[in-house]
Amino acid sequence: MISIIVPIYKVEDFIHTCIESVLNQTYSNWELILVNDGSPDNSPEICDEYASQDQRIKVFHKPNGGVASARNLGLDNITGEYVTFLDSDDFFHPDYLESLLNLGIQYSADIVQCGFIRGVEKTFPIINKEQEIKVVDNYDVFLKGYAKIIVWGKLYKKYLFEELKIPENKLFEDDFITWRWYYKAKKIVVTNKLLYYYTDNNESTMAGYEKKPRLDFMEAYEERIEFFKNISEKSMEDYSRMHFCKALLLTYENKMLTKEQRQYVFINFQKNWSNIKYSKYIPIHLKTLFYMFNIAPKSVSYILSLKK
Repeated sequence: MISIIVPIYKVEDFIHTCIESVLNQTYSNWELILVNDGSPDNSPEICDEYASQDQRIKVFHKPNGGVASARNLGLDNITGEYVTFLDSDDFFHPDYLESLLNLGIQYSADIVQCGFIRGVEKTFPIINKEQEIKVVDNYDVFLKGYAKIIVWGKLYKKYLFEELKIPENKLFEDDFITWRWYYKAKKIVVTNKLLYYYTDNNESTMAGYEKKPRLDFMEAYEERIEFFKNISEKSMEDYSRMHFCKALLLTYENKMLTKEQRQYVFINFQKNWSNIKYSKYIPIHLKTLFYMFNIAPKSVSYILSLKK
Protein backbone atom coordinates (compact mmCIF):
# COMPACT_ATOMS: atom_id res chain seq x y z
CA MET A 1 0.00 0.00 0.00
CA ILE A 2 1.20 3.48 -0.92
CA SER A 3 -0.26 6.48 0.89
CA ILE A 4 -0.48 9.66 -1.20
CA ILE A 5 -0.92 12.89 0.77
CA VAL A 6 -2.34 15.97 -0.94
CA PRO A 7 -2.92 19.29 0.91
CA ILE A 8 -5.85 21.22 -0.55
CA TYR A 9 -6.23 25.00 -0.59
CA LYS A 10 -7.77 27.19 -3.34
CA VAL A 11 -7.01 24.81 -6.21
CA GLU A 12 -10.39 24.21 -7.87
CA ASP A 13 -8.80 24.92 -11.28
CA PHE A 14 -6.13 22.24 -10.74
CA ILE A 15 -7.55 19.58 -8.42
CA HIS A 16 -9.29 17.53 -11.12
CA THR A 17 -6.02 17.04 -13.01
CA CYS A 18 -4.23 16.21 -9.77
CA ILE A 19 -6.71 13.54 -8.61
CA GLU A 20 -7.19 12.08 -12.08
CA SER A 21 -3.44 11.53 -12.32
CA VAL A 22 -3.70 9.29 -9.24
CA LEU A 23 -6.74 7.45 -10.56
CA ASN A 24 -4.84 6.79 -13.80
CA GLN A 25 -1.82 5.19 -12.12
CA THR A 26 -0.66 1.84 -13.47
CA TYR A 27 -0.24 0.71 -9.85
CA SER A 28 -3.56 0.45 -8.01
CA ASN A 29 -2.79 -0.46 -4.38
CA TRP A 30 -2.87 3.06 -3.00
CA GLU A 31 -4.84 5.35 -0.73
CA LEU A 32 -5.27 9.01 -1.58
CA ILE A 33 -5.49 11.27 1.48
CA LEU A 34 -6.92 14.67 0.56
CA VAL A 35 -6.60 17.22 3.36
CA ASN A 36 -8.82 20.25 2.93
CA ASP A 37 -6.94 23.03 4.72
CA GLY A 38 -9.96 25.31 5.11
CA SER A 39 -10.13 26.05 1.39
CA PRO A 40 -12.69 28.84 0.65
CA ASP A 41 -13.45 27.74 -2.93
CA ASN A 42 -15.15 24.63 -4.34
CA SER A 43 -12.13 22.37 -3.79
CA PRO A 44 -13.61 20.63 -0.69
CA GLU A 45 -16.80 19.69 -2.55
CA ILE A 46 -14.78 18.37 -5.50
CA CYS A 47 -12.73 16.20 -3.13
CA ASP A 48 -15.85 14.83 -1.42
CA GLU A 49 -17.34 13.95 -4.79
CA TYR A 50 -14.27 11.94 -5.78
CA ALA A 51 -14.27 10.19 -2.40
CA SER A 52 -17.90 9.14 -2.90
CA GLN A 53 -16.87 7.40 -6.13
CA ASP A 54 -13.71 5.59 -4.98
CA GLN A 55 -13.22 4.08 -1.52
CA ARG A 56 -9.45 4.46 -1.81
CA ILE A 57 -9.89 8.24 -1.50
CA LYS A 58 -10.19 9.73 1.98
CA VAL A 59 -10.97 13.37 2.68
CA PHE A 60 -10.16 15.23 5.90
CA HIS A 61 -11.46 18.73 6.57
CA LYS A 62 -9.66 21.11 8.93
CA PRO A 63 -9.41 24.87 9.60
CA ASN A 64 -6.72 26.65 7.64
CA GLY A 65 -3.32 26.08 9.19
CA GLY A 66 -0.91 25.90 6.28
CA VAL A 67 0.48 23.19 4.04
CA ALA A 68 2.68 21.66 6.75
CA SER A 69 -0.24 21.15 9.13
CA ALA A 70 -2.25 19.58 6.29
CA ARG A 71 0.57 17.18 5.42
CA ASN A 72 1.04 16.28 9.08
CA LEU A 73 -2.66 15.47 9.42
CA GLY A 74 -2.24 13.23 6.39
CA LEU A 75 0.75 11.51 8.01
CA ASP A 76 -1.32 10.90 11.15
CA ASN A 77 -3.82 8.93 9.06
CA ILE A 78 -1.71 6.86 6.67
CA THR A 79 -2.03 3.08 6.51
CA GLY A 80 0.46 2.43 3.71
CA GLU A 81 3.97 1.01 3.99
CA TYR A 82 5.19 3.75 1.68
CA VAL A 83 4.33 7.45 1.52
CA THR A 84 4.53 10.08 -1.19
CA PHE A 85 3.45 13.71 -1.37
CA LEU A 86 1.62 15.41 -4.23
CA ASP A 87 0.83 19.11 -4.33
CA SER A 88 -2.73 19.81 -5.38
CA ASP A 89 -1.75 21.92 -8.41
CA ASP A 90 0.70 19.26 -9.64
CA PHE A 91 0.21 15.77 -11.10
CA PHE A 92 1.86 12.38 -11.57
CA HIS A 93 3.02 10.55 -14.68
CA PRO A 94 0.86 7.37 -15.00
CA ASP A 95 3.91 5.23 -14.08
CA TYR A 96 4.93 7.31 -11.04
CA LEU A 97 3.90 4.89 -8.29
CA GLU A 98 4.83 1.67 -10.09
CA SER A 99 8.24 2.92 -11.21
CA LEU A 100 9.27 4.25 -7.81
CA LEU A 101 7.93 1.25 -5.91
CA ASN A 102 9.74 -1.21 -8.19
CA LEU A 103 13.01 0.63 -7.64
CA GLY A 104 12.40 0.76 -3.89
CA ILE A 105 11.84 -3.00 -3.74
CA GLN A 106 14.66 -3.86 -6.14
CA TYR A 107 17.28 -1.91 -4.17
CA SER A 108 15.70 -2.14 -0.67
CA ALA A 109 15.68 1.65 -0.61
CA ASP A 110 14.24 3.92 2.07
CA ILE A 111 13.74 6.80 -0.37
CA VAL A 112 13.29 6.70 -4.15
CA GLN A 113 13.55 10.03 -5.96
CA CYS A 114 12.57 10.86 -9.54
CA GLY A 115 13.02 13.75 -11.94
CA PHE A 116 10.34 16.35 -12.58
CA ILE A 117 9.09 18.69 -15.29
CA ARG A 118 7.97 22.25 -14.67
CA GLY A 119 5.39 24.12 -16.74
CA VAL A 120 1.70 24.84 -17.32
CA GLU A 121 0.55 21.77 -19.25
CA LYS A 122 -2.47 19.70 -18.21
CA THR A 123 -1.21 16.36 -19.50
CA PHE A 124 2.19 14.78 -18.98
CA PRO A 125 4.37 15.49 -22.04
CA ILE A 126 5.98 12.56 -23.84
CA ILE A 127 9.75 12.74 -23.32
CA ASN A 128 11.98 9.82 -24.27
CA LYS A 129 14.93 9.85 -21.93
CA GLU A 130 17.27 6.98 -21.15
CA GLN A 131 16.93 6.13 -17.50
CA GLU A 132 19.92 6.54 -15.21
CA ILE A 133 19.85 5.12 -11.69
CA LYS A 134 22.13 6.04 -8.81
CA VAL A 135 22.15 4.20 -5.47
CA VAL A 136 23.65 6.26 -2.64
CA ASP A 137 23.78 6.42 1.14
CA ASN A 138 22.71 9.26 3.42
CA TYR A 139 26.07 11.03 2.96
CA ASP A 140 26.64 10.76 -0.78
CA VAL A 141 23.11 11.90 -1.56
CA PHE A 142 24.33 15.28 -0.29
CA LEU A 143 28.02 15.23 -1.15
CA LYS A 144 27.47 14.04 -4.73
CA GLY A 145 24.72 16.58 -5.35
CA TYR A 146 21.67 14.32 -5.66
CA ALA A 147 19.66 15.83 -2.81
CA LYS A 148 16.57 17.86 -3.73
CA ILE A 149 15.29 19.69 -0.68
CA ILE A 150 11.62 19.36 -1.59
CA VAL A 151 9.18 16.89 -0.02
CA TRP A 152 7.44 15.84 -3.25
CA GLY A 153 8.80 13.71 -6.09
CA LYS A 154 9.91 10.96 -3.71
CA LEU A 155 8.62 7.66 -2.35
CA TYR A 156 9.43 7.20 1.35
CA LYS A 157 9.30 4.25 3.70
CA LYS A 158 6.85 4.97 6.48
CA TYR A 159 9.38 4.67 9.32
CA LEU A 160 11.16 7.87 8.24
CA PHE A 161 8.30 9.95 9.64
CA GLU A 162 8.57 8.58 13.16
CA GLU A 163 9.55 11.59 15.31
CA LEU A 164 10.26 13.62 12.15
CA LYS A 165 7.07 15.47 11.27
CA ILE A 166 7.02 18.63 9.17
CA PRO A 167 7.53 21.86 11.15
CA GLU A 168 4.45 24.07 11.03
CA ASN A 169 4.12 27.83 10.69
CA LYS A 170 7.23 28.01 8.50
CA LEU A 171 7.23 29.34 4.93
CA PHE A 172 10.10 27.09 3.81
CA GLU A 173 9.04 23.95 5.64
CA ASP A 174 10.72 21.71 3.04
CA ASP A 175 14.09 23.22 3.97
CA PHE A 176 13.58 22.31 7.61
CA ILE A 177 12.65 18.64 7.18
CA THR A 178 13.69 17.05 3.85
CA TRP A 179 17.40 16.87 4.72
CA ARG A 180 16.51 15.13 7.98
CA TRP A 181 14.60 12.40 6.08
CA TYR A 182 17.57 11.96 3.76
CA TYR A 183 19.97 11.71 6.67
CA LYS A 184 17.78 9.17 8.50
CA ALA A 185 17.53 6.94 5.41
CA LYS A 186 20.04 4.12 4.97
CA LYS A 187 19.77 3.83 1.18
CA ILE A 188 18.45 6.27 -1.43
CA VAL A 189 17.77 5.52 -5.10
CA VAL A 190 17.79 8.41 -7.56
CA THR A 191 16.38 8.09 -11.06
CA ASN A 192 16.41 10.81 -13.70
CA LYS A 193 13.12 9.45 -15.07
CA LEU A 194 10.63 12.33 -15.35
CA LEU A 195 7.60 11.26 -13.35
CA TYR A 196 6.36 14.35 -11.48
CA TYR A 197 4.86 17.47 -13.08
CA TYR A 198 5.30 20.72 -11.15
CA THR A 199 2.76 23.32 -12.27
CA ASP A 200 3.79 26.96 -12.46
CA ASN A 201 0.95 28.47 -10.44
CA ASN A 202 1.04 32.24 -10.01
CA GLU A 203 -1.35 31.96 -7.06
CA SER A 204 0.84 29.60 -5.03
CA THR A 205 2.55 30.53 -1.77
CA MET A 206 6.03 30.32 -3.29
CA ALA A 207 5.05 32.51 -6.23
CA GLY A 208 4.09 35.15 -3.70
CA TYR A 209 7.55 34.91 -2.15
CA GLU A 210 9.06 36.40 -5.31
CA LYS A 211 6.94 39.50 -4.77
CA LYS A 212 7.47 39.81 -1.01
CA PRO A 213 10.76 38.11 -0.15
CA ARG A 214 11.05 36.48 3.26
CA LEU A 215 14.17 35.09 4.84
CA ASP A 216 12.68 32.16 6.77
CA PHE A 217 14.92 29.74 4.83
CA MET A 218 17.93 31.12 6.69
CA GLU A 219 16.71 29.65 9.96
CA ALA A 220 16.42 26.23 8.29
CA TYR A 221 20.02 26.35 7.05
CA GLU A 222 21.32 27.56 10.41
CA GLU A 223 19.52 24.69 12.14
CA ARG A 224 20.98 22.19 9.68
CA ILE A 225 24.54 23.55 10.02
CA GLU A 226 24.32 23.50 13.80
CA PHE A 227 23.10 19.89 13.74
CA PHE A 228 26.10 18.63 11.75
CA LYS A 229 28.51 20.83 13.69
CA ASN A 230 27.30 19.36 16.99
CA ILE A 231 27.90 15.79 15.82
CA SER A 232 31.31 16.67 14.33
CA GLU A 233 30.36 15.83 10.74
CA LYS A 234 32.71 18.29 9.05
CA SER A 235 31.95 17.25 5.47
CA MET A 236 28.19 17.63 6.01
CA GLU A 237 28.62 20.89 7.88
CA ASP A 238 30.71 22.38 5.07
CA TYR A 239 28.33 21.05 2.42
CA SER A 240 25.42 22.71 4.24
CA ARG A 241 27.30 26.01 4.51
CA MET A 242 28.14 25.81 0.81
CA HIS A 243 24.48 25.50 -0.15
CA PHE A 244 23.56 28.21 2.33
CA CYS A 245 26.04 30.52 0.59
CA LYS A 246 24.52 29.67 -2.80
CA ALA A 247 21.04 30.41 -1.48
CA LEU A 248 22.17 33.70 0.04
CA LEU A 249 23.90 34.74 -3.18
CA LEU A 250 20.76 34.04 -5.21
CA THR A 251 18.58 35.79 -2.63
CA TYR A 252 20.81 38.86 -2.82
CA GLU A 253 19.72 39.23 -6.47
CA ASN A 254 16.04 39.64 -5.50
CA LYS A 255 15.17 43.22 -6.41
CA MET A 256 12.33 43.25 -3.87
CA LEU A 257 14.68 43.02 -0.89
CA THR A 258 14.83 46.03 1.37
CA LYS A 259 18.21 47.63 2.01
CA GLU A 260 18.26 46.13 5.50
CA GLN A 261 17.37 42.65 4.20
CA ARG A 262 20.09 42.81 1.54
CA GLN A 263 22.66 43.82 4.12
CA TYR A 264 21.54 41.03 6.44
CA VAL A 265 21.84 38.48 3.62
CA PHE A 266 25.36 39.64 2.77
CA ILE A 267 26.53 39.58 6.39
CA ASN A 268 25.34 35.99 6.72
CA PHE A 269 27.06 35.09 3.47
CA GLN A 270 30.35 36.50 4.75
CA LYS A 271 30.04 34.59 8.03
CA ASN A 272 29.48 31.25 6.32
CA TRP A 273 31.99 31.85 3.54
CA SER A 274 34.69 32.51 6.13
CA ASN A 275 34.04 29.02 7.53
CA ILE A 276 34.43 27.16 4.22
CA LYS A 277 36.87 29.13 2.07
CA TYR A 278 39.64 26.65 2.91
CA SER A 279 37.42 23.57 2.97
CA LYS A 280 38.48 20.59 0.86
CA TYR A 281 34.81 19.70 0.32
CA ILE A 282 33.93 22.82 -1.71
CA PRO A 283 34.44 22.71 -5.53
CA ILE A 284 36.94 25.24 -6.89
CA HIS A 285 34.39 26.91 -9.20
CA LEU A 286 32.15 27.70 -6.22
CA LYS A 287 35.08 28.93 -4.18
CA THR A 288 35.92 31.30 -7.02
CA LEU A 289 32.34 32.52 -7.30
CA PHE A 290 32.02 33.00 -3.53
CA TYR A 291 35.38 34.79 -3.39
CA MET A 292 34.28 37.25 -6.08
CA PHE A 293 30.89 37.78 -4.48
CA ASN A 294 32.51 38.46 -1.11
CA ILE A 295 34.60 41.24 -2.69
CA ALA A 296 32.05 42.73 -5.11
CA PRO A 297 28.54 41.42 -4.41
CA LYS A 298 26.72 43.88 -6.66
CA SER A 299 28.94 43.11 -9.68
CA VAL A 300 28.54 39.35 -9.34
CA SER A 301 24.81 39.71 -8.81
CA TYR A 302 24.55 41.81 -11.98
CA ILE A 303 26.54 39.29 -14.05
CA LEU A 304 24.35 36.43 -12.84
CA SER A 305 21.17 38.36 -13.67
CA LEU A 306 22.38 38.76 -17.28
CA LYS A 307 22.69 34.98 -17.64
CA LYS A 308 19.04 34.35 -16.75
